[in-house]
Amino acid sequence: MSASRERQEAEAVLEDIERLALRAPSRAEFFDEAAARLKRALPFDGACWHTLDPGSDLITQHRLQDLPDRFPVLADNEYATQDVNKFEQLAHARCKAATLTEATEGRPDRSPRFRDLLTPAGLGPELRSAFVCDGAAWGALILVRRAGAPEFGSEDVRLLDRASAVFARAVRRGLVVEACSGSVHVADAPGVIELDAAGEVLRASSSAEPLLAELSGTTPGAGARAPVVHAVASATRDIVTSGAPLGGRTMPSAAVRSAAGSWLVLHGALHGESSRGEVAVFIQRAHPTVIAPLLLEAYGLTPREHQVAQLLLRGATTAQCAAALAISPHTVADHLKSIFEKTDARTRGELSAKVFFGEHLPRIQRAVPIGDDASFIDAPRPRGAQDVDWAHEGAAAGHPG
Repeated sequence: MSASRERQEAEAVLEDIERLALRAPSRAEFFDEAAARLKRALPFDGACWHTLDPGSDLITQHRLQDLPDRFPVLADNEYATQDVNKFEQLAHARCKAATLTEATEGRPDRSPRFRDLLTPAGLGPELRSAFVCDGAAWGALILVRRAGAPEFGSEDVRLLDRASAVFARAVRRGLVVEACSGSVHVADAPGVIELDAAGEVLRASSSAEPLLAELSGTTPGAGARAPVVHAVASATRDIVTSGAPLGGRTMPSAAVRSAAGSWLVLHGALHGESSRGEVAVFIQRAHPTVIAPLLLEAYGLTPREHQVAQLLLRGATTAQCAAALAISPHTVADHLKSIFEKTDARTRGELSAKVFFGEHLPRIQRAVPIGDDASFIDAPRPRGAQDVDWAHEGAAAGHPG
């Protein structure tokens, strides 16, 4: 196949996967169907898909395709062994995909993973990628070929790098869909509202009703008529009915303060046939780190103070803030003084309490279960988390193994 034909096939596969990401009913089905599409442009003999906790980069689930299950060996390599192309490393790299051969400068036998995991299984070439969107890693993929098969090439790496955000959004959407359709009832679980082309509600999940009532301050019906619901639905409909390639376009989302004073997040998704203009709007309680930027704005922080405050709220030290923002620790200290004055906080703990605790405490008191993304099940990880190296270095120190 010519290079031009290969690029055309890769573009077609990427577009196909983008559409699949909007309509696959679960992560498992997305992984299976995405693998079949990938093979058209990127042949492989086995695959392992992972869901990652975006707060710590820990693997929470994995799905194998034509591979033996040796997860203990993989986990030991990922978290307790020095090696190349770790998921955490790829998540923070400019390119979100890499081959084992390139990372070892043509000597894959230098890699413990090659010696302990791939070779015993009769495997050779390996291509890995991390699924990153809005600065957070939601999943990862390992593709392998049999020993002696051709190595993965630069076009293969480029395809997975370009697909990184698409895969991340698919995992994130899958977590919400699965929570909405779960058989076990969880108070305040995410809800879904399905609307027709005219904006009329076709149906709503039972978990959506209390959130819609909270949104309006009166009834679920009034909540379904709220302007934010129809703004998200209309923006989503414009995208899915435009006929233009979806490319890297992200579905619309909005954070809104309800009549009850709580924060909710709504985001759109494809529903039914796009030609009919049917769309879905997911509604869920906002994770505190989604709301933090909005609350900080109310205190009148400068853009740089805003950056420093968000790093502090995620546990950074003064030195880590300075390194992340390429400023001096002395400058960070000056920003801290201004932040404390504007927010009327005397310590980092007080600042955190002002921004986070009002959202966290009710969940703790109600003993809200933890979902498979390691966050409260009624508040999947934020869409706007920032990519900060120090946060993951701190989390890695606590990895098991």
